[in-house]
Amino acid sequence: MLDVHPPHEPVHTWKAFFIHIATIVIGLIIAVCLEQAVEYLHHRHQLHHLRSALAAELKANSEIVSKNVEAFARMRLKLNRNMELLRAAQMARAPSVLKLDYGWSDPFRIQDGTWQTAQKNGSLGLVADEDLRLYSHVYGTMDHFMSALVALNDQMEMTAAIARRSPEGSYLPSDVQDLIAATSACDGKLSWAARLLQFEKEGLSRVDGLLEH
Repeated sequence: MLDVHPPHEPVHTWKAFFIHIATIVIGLIIAVCLEQAVEYLHHRHQLHHLRSALAAELKANSEIVSKNVEAFARMRLKLNRNMELLRAAQMARAPSVLKLDYGWSDPFRIQDGTWQTAQKNGSLGLVADEDLRLYSHVYGTMDHFMSALVALNDQMEMTAAIARRSPEGSYLPSDVQDLIAATSACDGKLSWAARLLQFEKEGLSRVDGLLEH
């Protein structure tokens, strides 16, 4: 709040009046300029802090993506092996003893705390439009990936539950048919999640140059 004080002495001439008005105007201009300068520096500090925080978060996510790629490769091998055993049992058309493995370590969760906070507190408004589109693309892909990962995890759990119908691994032809269908569903959901993971990896590589500035 800017206070404009009346002159300490009475103004008796037009010259004194205009000098007083000019003094007030100049004082107001200086105050506004100082206020804008402080706000500008504050916004620059906020933007620098946000970019640094996003850089750290996205760097961590790059490492998480690499770990998830490896986890998905191991999962693919297990599903392929299970399917080979199931197909062989299907051809036999008789009860079969199979050692199936639907266990897997949960992939690492993507980090997005900094992005979510920036969306809520409005600091994303400080980011240039072109940069914001890149950030939005990367984090949007991450969000789709996490949804696909949840769907994959649910399908894997349901398939493992079917496999547990026979703890000793002796399956009837009907069980084999159910497991083939469920394993195929796992494979499809894994393929979609893996594709999103690849999109995520490409997006992170695109944003690398942005984070270096």
